[in-house]
Amino acid sequence: MDTLSLESVMKVVREVLRELGVGAKEAAQPVEKKGPRVLFVFHSGVRRLDVALEQVRLIEASPVKCGVYTVSSARNRVCGGDVREKAGSQCILDTVKPEGLEKVLLLSDILVLPTFCLKTAAKLARLICDDDGSSVVLSALLQGKRILASRDGFLLCDALGNDKIRDEVEGILAKLQSFGMVFCPTDMLHETFQAMMSEKKEKIAAAAGISLAAPGLRLVTSKEVYAAVEAKQKTICLAANGRVTPLARDLAKEYSLEIVGAAR
Repeated sequence: MDTLSLESVMKVVREVLRELGVGAKEAAQPVEKKGPRVLFVFHSGVRRLDVALEQVRLIEASPVKCGVYTVSSARNRVCGGDVREKAGSQCILDTVKPEGLEKVLLLSDILVLPTFCLKTAAKLARLICDDDGSSVVLSALLQGKRILASRDGFLLCDALGNDKIRDEVEGILAKLQSFGMVFCPTDMLHETFQAMMSEKKEKIAAAAGISLAAPGLRLVTSKEVYAAVEAKQKTICLAANGRVTPLARDLAKEYSLEIVGAAR
């Protein structure tokens, strides 16, 4: 019997598999994600870059559509290659023109700032936008977009010995929070993102008289204190291992507000 060629053998195998109904499948089409559209923007506050990239990876793993843009002042520290390799992002927008970025922002549901920095925050608190880093965030604010930002790029308020500077930094954060921005530690970006995405569920639950509230806050800042005072609360519940900023602690004493669970 003549020796069969490899191609002949493969042809026979394919025919048999086809007869059995288990022939080679066509190339799988990419799954269309149906979640919200997320635009990540990296600023120059890259003190915890590795943690930020891991959090971006976790968010990217959710059912969301993502794009990534790095502002020009941060590109000597982080680039599209880093984000593609370490976070798994595919849609890198660093070469897009300003009008293109604005179009992407317009289509986005939420802006995530994994490496937000104090310089940009100070500009935004005064409604200044003189570079791409401040312009994209201010544009998102003007459009009423949801914005989640890391606060670890700032000077650590707990480590500041100058109370005036600490209060100024807290004041900048409070101003931006009053604009609608949400801040959290870098390692809580994914968790906070998920909480923001479940906002509608919480509203529905509230209307039904069902509480989905967590047993306590992970972080209490001046924003939470002012909100509690405005709501005429007497206490704020702090989660296990939660943190209270020095300014929040001072304000709580000033308003006779008890932070339950806070270390004395």
